[in-house]
Amino acid sequence: MLLINTIAMVGFGLLAATQILPPPPSLTVDLNTAGAVTPGSIYMAIPVHYWGGPYVFNLTGATVFNGANKLGSGDIYDFQPCTYNKSEHFCLWKGTVSKGYGNGDALILNKSFGVETTLSGVDYHEFNIKQSLNPTNGQVTDTALLTVYNTVPRNLSAFGIPDTDNQGWVIDCHMRAVNPSSGKVIFDWSSLDHVPLDESYVLPTGAINGLSQQFPWDYFHMNSVDRLSSGDYIISSRHTSTIYCVSGKDGSIKWRLGGKASTFKLQNFTFSSQHDVRVVRDTGIHLTLSLFDNAYNTFTPPQGDPSGKIIELHIATKTARLLQQYNPPQAGFESGDGGSVQVLPKGNVFIAWGDMPYVTEHTSDGQLVYSAHTGIYAGFGSPYRAFKALVSEGTPTQGAAATASLNAPG
Repeated sequence: MLLINTIAMVGFGLLAATQILPPPPSLTVDLNTAGAVTPGSIYMAIPVHYWGGPYVFNLTGATVFNGANKLGSGDIYDFQPCTYNKSEHFCLWKGTVSKGYGNGDALILNKSFGVETTLSGVDYHEFNIKQSLNPTNGQVTDTALLTVYNTVPRNLSAFGIPDTDNQGWVIDCHMRAVNPSSGKVIFDWSSLDHVPLDESYVLPTGAINGLSQQFPWDYFHMNSVDRLSSGDYIISSRHTSTIYCVSGKDGSIKWRLGGKASTFKLQNFTFSSQHDVRVVRDTGIHLTLSLFDNAYNTFTPPQGDPSGKIIELHIATKTARLLQQYNPPQAGFESGDGGSVQVLPKGNVFIAWGDMPYVTEHTSDGQLVYSAHTGIYAGFGSPYRAFKALVSEGTPTQGAAATASLNAPG
């Protein structure tokens, strides 16, 4: 245990106190099947109060890197290895989170954990750097995929909010593709421009009641963005329980999967309130996606148990089928927020279980081969996502680096 001195306000006076801190987060390994687990380290950001920050653990649960408080104050999300300027870096988000979304900075760090690039005024739900190869000149271009949550006035009288002096307020979720070196916005997509309010399953309520600018209705809740080889985008909306394919040219919706207006027939599965939708394989004829199916959003009753899913879409016939489902390591899981599914290079699948502080690895056919959980203390949270990467990709070291701040236009 660590002891720190704090000063508390009591009445009109000051009270000096000693606060006992719990130990830093740890990873307890429950299952590690010899010969079946993919080598590598586990990367995660733990958004907790004092010990919050980026962490790296090895497969035995030992802490390889503890980044708590190394970037100053703020919540940390989405810590992972990333490629930038043709070399390995680390990416994460730092800022303030309230009512289920954030405002802060997407940071690209070198291996000495020095900040090289800052993209400001963005939300935490997506920060992913994609590479594009120009076949003409062989140059590789980096593009950062980001989310932004903007609060705007809107007539919500159809949803029981009078359009008088008490103007309705709603969140307009934006997906942005940004050049991380210059900060230039290459593509911007707005949910309100393309998705009607009545596609939402989550009506104005509680802290998202839409009655004021401080409590806007989060009708869409964008939580992941990926890009197809065609240049189109795959956008996940938790509150419409829909995956959208968006044209990279004009922003029009090319198709919907799930929700109230699905373009595809789901043959042998359902999903809802999903997170972390990723492109696994894109042939132009078939599209394979991975996703974390929460089946729960904390606003409406659970629709089932959470799971990782690999699904295949047949673009021409507009049908979708489940290829494989990955179930929780134990019964009774309920995950209303977060979660991630990562298909590893040799076919195993690595999953973070959102609200439940577990990470697991499964063989491609669904067999559980690894399970671990973070230490649970008062005030500690689960990682929003977690990632596995090969040890050869490196871990952070201490050192100084120059910082360049590039603002993504608001």
